[in-house]
Amino acid sequence: MPHQSIAALLPLVLLFAAEIAAADSLEQSVGEETRRWLELQRSGAAASETRQTVSGPVADAIYKRYVESFEHPIPEFYKSEQNGGSGGFSQ
Repeated sequence: MPHQSIAALLPLVLLFAAEIAAADSLEQSVGEETRRWLELQRSGAAASETRQTVSGPVADAIYKRYVESFEHPIPEFYKSEQNGGSGGFSQ
C-alpha cells in the first residue's frame, strides 16, 4: 500500500519541479529582456527623429510648478538617514 501512495505522488512532485524550473527560466528571460530594453534606451538606437515638444502654455505651467516647489521645505520623511541624517540636503 505505501508504494501506491508514493507512485501516486510522484507525478505531482515531478510537475511541481517542472513548474519551479519554468518559473526560474521565465525570471531569467524577463531579466534578460529588461536588460535589452534598458540598453536600447541608453544607446538611443531606436530613438525617434521627431523632437518631442510641449506647447508654450504647458511649458510655462510646468516651469511655474517647478519654481514654486522651492517655496516649501523638504519634508522630514523624504530625508535620508544616511550621512548623519542630512541626506545630502541642506536647508
